[in-house]
Amino acid sequence: METDTINTLEGSSYYQNNQMVEDYLDSFQSLVSDASYSNPRMLIVKFQRGLQTGIQNQIITILVGCSSDIDLEAWYEATRRIDQACLANKAF
Repeated sequence: METDTINTLEGSSYYQNNQMVEDYLDSFQSLVSDASYSNPRMLIVKFQRGLQTGIQNQIITILVGCSSDIDLEAWYEATRRIDQACLANKAF
């Protein structure tokens, strides 16, 4: 199972595509847990690469160069905040 999970993370099938942000976060966190990956920089690269391009760009603007740019939880939280802001903007 770990090998299958690692293969998934090395490909592109885990990407967000049309999933809701929370669904992508849940599936990514599950994959990371199953793969036993621990390098935060590598995980951030994989997480970012899988996000929709618009969200990627906004997070990079917020986090890159900050001390939290190597904190995976900060990336998760920034993704949630950006998603909530997008949803709020769409409501108006």
